[in-house]
Amino acid sequence: MKEINYTVSFSKPYTHYCEVEIHLKDLKEEELIFSLPVWTPGSYLIREFSKNAEGVNAETVNGNQAECEKINKNTWRVKSGGQSELTLKYRVYCNELTVRTSEINSEHAFLSGAGIFMKVKGYENLKCKLNVRLPEEWKKISTGLKKESDNIFSAENYDEFIDSPVEAGNQNILEFETDGIKHFISLTGRGNYDEKKLTDDFSAIVKEEVRLSGDVIPYRDFTFIIHLVEKGGGGLEHLNSFVAQMPAWSFSDEKKYRKFLGLISHEFFHLWNVKRVRPEALGPFDYDKENYTKELWVAEGWTNFYDDLILRRSGLVTNEEYYEFLDVAINDIMKTEGRFHQSLEESSFDTWIKFYRKDENYNNTQISYYTKGGLVAMMLNLEIIKNTNAGRSLDDAFRLLYEDYKKDKSRGYSSDRVKEVCETVNGGNLESFWEKYVRGTDELPLNEYLNYAGLKVVNEKEEYSCSLDANIKNENGRLVIKKVYSGSTAYESGLNYNDEIIAVNGVRTDEELLKTLLKDCKEGDIIKVLYGRKGIVKEKEVKILKPLPLYKTKETENMNENQKRILSKWLDDK
Repeated sequence: MKEINYTVSFSKPYTHYCEVEIHLKDLKEEELIFSLPVWTPGSYLIREFSKNAEGVNAETVNGNQAECEKINKNTWRVKSGGQSELTLKYRVYCNELTVRTSEINSEHAFLSGAGIFMKVKGYENLKCKLNVRLPEEWKKISTGLKKESDNIFSAENYDEFIDSPVEAGNQNILEFETDGIKHFISLTGRGNYDEKKLTDDFSAIVKEEVRLSGDVIPYRDFTFIIHLVEKGGGGLEHLNSFVAQMPAWSFSDEKKYRKFLGLISHEFFHLWNVKRVRPEALGPFDYDKENYTKELWVAEGWTNFYDDLILRRSGLVTNEEYYEFLDVAINDIMKTEGRFHQSLEESSFDTWIKFYRKDENYNNTQISYYTKGGLVAMMLNLEIIKNTNAGRSLDDAFRLLYEDYKKDKSRGYSSDRVKEVCETVNGGNLESFWEKYVRGTDELPLNEYLNYAGLKVVNEKEEYSCSLDANIKNENGRLVIKKVYSGSTAYESGLNYNDEIIAVNGVRTDEELLKTLLKDCKEGDIIKVLYGRKGIVKEKEVKILKPLPLYKTKETENMNENQKRILSKWLDDK
């Protein structure tokens, strides 16, 4: 057998089902094992995709039913009965549009491969061919798979096959070229985007990231699959494509659009960082269980550092707009106490049980390896620039890791190798840095590092009015606490998640009035809060504490020449 033939069809797309067939020839085995992944690469959570698979059965070449038995939650055993050809058939229900799950309806089909296509045990390295049978009214297919002919696509193996999602329907497809390589922007849904601006901005991001990686494009073409949604967001990287969501009518909002471009930059940078330069544990994949690694702070954190930086280097944002991105990351980590309870390596390792299952206490006990990883990458970058007199940077360390990949594409990096590469570029030992900020939970000395580049972080909250420092949302006219942060007024007074704030000092309140009532409070004041908890109304005295910080990045006055050189190396490095 030289290849496995997959067919997917949509006989009634309005029912949200697709029909899948897997055809095998030249069989020698009496028994075959088929299984559907329980997770999808890039999204580290067991998702149990097999819950959506129905009607699994098998036929031999003469049309007879073959014995087919489900042997665990995601695996089926099929007996060929000595026949040389076999077809496995099943349906998959698809009605959840996220970047990691699938949706089929009358308008389009988005297929995330891990949740749709089973693998055949022992055949994972065979070429996979896919025949997409479209409904008559659908005319277009967007995918990173190699096009063989009309509606026929291929991948070199199963890993590559399910790492290439498929968008089918009547999407708007834009094109641009970089160094003679075609790039396709597939836009599903209506929205207020400007086609020329979109292609120009995507092209600028591509050019800058290709330059950073060493001016070599490692793909034959690239497909951006963009879903325009009512609300939502996020992205997921693939080998030579990615999927992202954008609120359909937000393109005219400059801040939201800049954030969207940061997402595009992030997912495209994964083309190198994760899809090629990767931790040892992330390939070859075990699709039946968790794949643990302590290096997601590099895979995602370094990507988080570079995504907005690429926008600055390509001229899509100003210095001040870049600092705004930085402020978001700093406040996410530095105003909550989770940073003292979980290291970057722990956050990476525990992603399977924690990161995608955030609760109301998340910020008090955990950190994001994305966000803190990006801040630590920024510090590491500044350390290298300072120690090499602005001669080298984290860019050089990343390029060395990419050289490792090109020498041996089958191997990923270890934590020790990342540290060794950074030390090589830095020209000095980084053990203390690693022990404090990667393996440990020491406070991040951001101002010390930012000062190298003539920047500083200031706490602007000291100038603001007091507050409960809780995440409070209006739910049908009720003010409900959704998060409390350790060290805050709400937390230390005993106000909890899901408490309803009814009145302050005898005055019934709403969202705006609450701010007004707290406006003239000072640290140490006592207020009376009437609140509801599980149907019981209570009152308590609340002592106003010093507000949690609100950080802002600023350039220092009278920046010296060395600081200017370091800042230029960071933001404008050419």
